[in-house]
Amino acid sequence: MALLKKSIDYIIASAPAALLAIALVVLMLPVIAGCTDGEGSDDRLKVAADIFPLADFCAEVGGALVEVETLVPPGATPHTFELTTAQMRFLEEADMLVSNGLDLTPWAEGIFTRTGGAGTVEVVAGEAVPEEELVKIAGSGGGIYDPHVWLDPDLAMHIVEAIRDGMCEADPENAAVFRENAERYVARLGELDARIAEEAAAFSTRKFIAFHSTWTYFARRYGLEQVGVIEELPGKEPSAGEIAELVDMVEARGVRVIFAEQQFNPRVAETIAEESGGEVVVKLLDPLGDPGDTRSDTYLKMMERNVEIMKEALG
Repeated sequence: MALLKKSIDYIIASAPAALLAIALVVLMLPVIAGCTDGEGSDDRLKVAADIFPLADFCAEVGGALVEVETLVPPGATPHTFELTTAQMRFLEEADMLVSNGLDLTPWAEGIFTRTGGAGTVEVVAGEAVPEEELVKIAGSGGGIYDPHVWLDPDLAMHIVEAIRDGMCEADPENAAVFRENAERYVARLGELDARIAEEAAAFSTRKFIAFHSTWTYFARRYGLEQVGVIEELPGKEPSAGEIAELVDMVEARGVRVIFAEQQFNPRVAETIAEESGGEVVVKLLDPLGDPGDTRSDTYLKMMERNVEIMKEALG
């Protein structure tokens, strides 16, 4: 410190004002670094989640104590997404890995196994939902559960609680904060559930066709009827015969709405609508959200936006 004081005195006596300011900053950097060494470092939990709704749950439960990385970006298909090099590096350092499970992101299980360390906590949303609440996908031969559990706010509560427990395990010192945040957010999910139930009860028609089995849990929760899907299994485009069957179903069941998804080309949905006599509308829903879109940059806003679109189509 004595040497530093002599250096500063010499600079003050001999240097122009501009050089004085620069020199003082340079000389003080080692002192500042020494004073803050070990303090103010980012010791937040590193959490990786495969899809945005789960990442948003993590952010709500963890608050300022977590750094959350969403693996599948907006507009990408969860089933076939490939991780970037930067994401792989994040996974190698992650304290907690959160995936949907139920074969939504089949690539995640193997990657998480390879990158996760001995102390890494893993939470699987599909395992948090009671098995009796799960629904089998119609065209899977009875062997695959529908993975879209987060789209039922009531089931989402189970997922949030599992994330809470995972964070408490990964960072026991902050367990009280995680529990408080989770309790507050579960209450907000309850309020969302009540609002959706009120809106859906007023829909004048309750039948629709979906691009995937995406809205199975949502429909069951709110008394709607998903009478058919365009792609029974991910990536399995319908044949000409299957499209004709869907057109017949639309006409026979009085369906007037097809819900496509922002993450997929709506061409087949539009074809079915056109061949059904032109009275069927195609509306785009977003089951994954987008942190860059103020209308869907949280799970709550994403769900409310989807219900607004449903109301326009079914109301």
